[in-house]
Amino acid sequence: MAMTRCENPGSRGFTLLELLISLTLLSVIAVLVFGALRLGVRAWEKGEATIETRQRERIVMDLLQRQMASMAWPVMVKGPGGAFDFRGDEKTLSFLSSVALVPGNEYGTVYAKYEVREGEEGDRESLFLFEKNRVFLTDPDNLDSVAEEDFHELLPGFYRISFAYLKQGEEGAEPQWQGAWDPGMDGRAPLAVRVSLTEAESSPPVAVVARVIVDTG
Repeated sequence: MAMTRCENPGSRGFTLLELLISLTLLSVIAVLVFGALRLGVRAWEKGEATIETRQRERIVMDLLQRQMASMAWPVMVKGPGGAFDFRGDEKTLSFLSSVALVPGNEYGTVYAKYEVREGEEGDRESLFLFEKNRVFLTDPDNLDSVAEEDFHELLPGFYRISFAYLKQGEEGAEPQWQGAWDPGMDGRAPLAVRVSLTEAESSPPVAVVARVIVDTG
């Protein structure tokens, strides 16, 4: 009588094909998990950088607002129409102020000059500041010749940065914003200064308005 041999199905191992399929699935799952983790880390880093940038912008704009709001009228320096008079356009602004932003200039009146400059590729703008105590400016008639190393970068990498100036209307008319201020034509100082920051071409500008309080003392 012939005997038949029965194999136990539970003792059967993985075939090479099944092992390859399992390893492939594990590799795909690992790639997906690590990819999602990397995206999460990048999003977190970007969020942290954005928060840091916003905090820097807020601090700088608050300080800038304080300095512009405490302008000093230089009548005792050289008289009306002098080199220290308030003047500006859409990309530059200069004035005397009783508030200093740069360490070391805390005492006395400072001369502040703001400049908006284009980046090397010409598609981004940054805000720079030159500030010096008035007593150390030995040549007031040559304030445009400021050394490059004396400028401090305040706000880098914006799509657009611009200034505007609020002028009192004539004969009871409403005040109007204008893009430049000439002390000979417009007077000693505007009612307020507006700084507009635009991060991207598609984003709306963020503006800070500093009311000018002229210190005549």
